[in-house]
Amino acid sequence: MKNLLIFGTIFALSACTPMVKKGTQQTIQITQTTNNNYEIINKKHNKLLTQGKELIAKGEKKSAIINYFNPVIKDYEKTYANTTKRIYTARTQAEYDFYSMTAINEGKTAHILSNTWSNAYFLKAYALLELKELNLAEKNIRKALYLSPANSEYLSELGYIQQIKKEWRESLNSYKLAEKSAKLFSPQNLKQKELLRAKHGIGYSYTELKELSKAESIYKEILQIDSNDKIAIRELKYIRGLKK
Repeated sequence: MKNLLIFGTIFALSACTPMVKKGTQQTIQITQTTNNNYEIINKKHNKLLTQGKELIAKGEKKSAIINYFNPVIKDYEKTYANTTKRIYTARTQAEYDFYSMTAINEGKTAHILSNTWSNAYFLKAYALLELKELNLAEKNIRKALYLSPANSEYLSELGYIQQIKKEWRESLNSYKLAEKSAKLFSPQNLKQKELLRAKHGIGYSYTELKELSKAESIYKEILQIDSNDKIAIRELKYIRGLKK
């Protein structure tokens, strides 16, 4: 079950654009909260997340989780505990459209929020990772991905956790999906950053899997995007040393 969501999304994304199943009603079943009360609460939650990030920077990870991230998570979990709708969070219109069509294909009604809720899980996962709580970190990043399965940043974080666990093939798959998601769905101002992070992860996983030619090819692709990328330059030198 743990990989069902991720690999199901890989197959969905491989087609680039979600298609409505033949024979289904193409009535769009989407709702989105846009009322003033939601905006006020969302602003409050985002402020809590910002304050939590500031605590992490100060080294106070546990306090960030207990006093800032958990309250946001609990608010959302309580609010949507009994919903029959498929809840998603999205950053871009492309991501919003993808989730909307995915829900239609599954015969569900999508309810799409801003990414505040999923970010709370993501930040909690990051803090837990800093605290060496690897399994709890993975649990929370998967919760973020349930809400936002095409979020490149979350997928790369899962790939990183899998690298720490030396799950190289799983990590490679997560980073490949992160790469595809960055191209298709990431905000324009974050697209290159998230794409490069995914490619770095792919290259590293290939190296650990001893697939050196594939790793070398990925790092060369990175240098085509950023010729000064220090990680790619270093890793290419390392790979060429292994090939001697």
